[in-house]
Amino acid sequence: MKKITIFTPTYNRAYILGQAYKSLLEQTNKEFIWLIIDDGSTDNTQQLVSEWQKENKIDIKYIKQENQGKHIAHNTAVENCNTEFLLILDSDDFLSENAIEILNKEIEKIKENKNISGIIGNRWIPKSNKVIGTEMPKDIEYASGLELYQKFGFKGDTLRLYKTEVLKKFLFPKIEGEKFIYENVVFDIIDSKYKMLINRDKLYYCDYLEDGYTVNAKKLKKENPIGYAYALNSGVKYSLTIRRKIKWTVLYIEWCKKNKIENAYNNFCNPLLYIIMYIPATIYIIGKEVKRNAKDNKKIKK
Repeated sequence: MKKITIFTPTYNRAYILGQAYKSLLEQTNKEFIWLIIDDGSTDNTQQLVSEWQKENKIDIKYIKQENQGKHIAHNTAVENCNTEFLLILDSDDFLSENAIEILNKEIEKIKENKNISGIIGNRWIPKSNKVIGTEMPKDIEYASGLELYQKFGFKGDTLRLYKTEVLKKFLFPKIEGEKFIYENVVFDIIDSKYKMLINRDKLYYCDYLEDGYTVNAKKLKKENPIGYAYALNSGVKYSLTIRRKIKWTVLYIEWCKKNKIENAYNNFCNPLLYIIMYIPATIYIIGKEVKRNAKDNKKIKK
């Protein structure tokens, strides 16, 4: 019985999706389901996937939905996942040939442990075979994502495999008129309740493309202001230190004022901290604006 579903969200990525497909064909263990959630692509993604399904070399499930954003594609995948575990594989990424074989062994260590949500590992750069960010901390077998980033100083994107039953408890919110929200909005909640098994094998490879989320972060924030406010709010709520909570509170106040987001105070996770930091945050915002104007004036004079 297959235990792992590999979930790939995609939008107009027919030109690169074959890379992921090739890596799945090369798996030493093919006991998995590849679940592709097409977020309303207008290219030939559907036709391409249909051809792969006809080849019948691996088990492929394809669902096409109206364009709503990666986070809603995630919800769709979770709701349609019938295996014990779900591995997230972005459309421009691929797996090492032994990834599923290793992960199938690793899940045996955690499947009965109710305090563990899944497995976390590094992502690697294909050409250089170097890690993206920092390697997982040594001498630690289990940690939450919050602990990795805030306590152990980890940096970089991660491989994440979750127990499906855990993901079904925590779906992304749907925001009217917006199509993007940062993953931390859900992952932080999970990390506050569970730890993850750390894997140090080279299983997940990725490049950052020009049409990807990482490269277009600034644009996505601007086009999805409420979604980014959600992420900042989550950053405050799940910060492990007061210093970090203060920093993210200032960022939240600045963002909400700049984008005229309604009910910023009422929606904030810590009303008292909001009140305490409102005036200092406002002074900070004004100071930034004064510096920016002074800098612009210098450029004009030159």
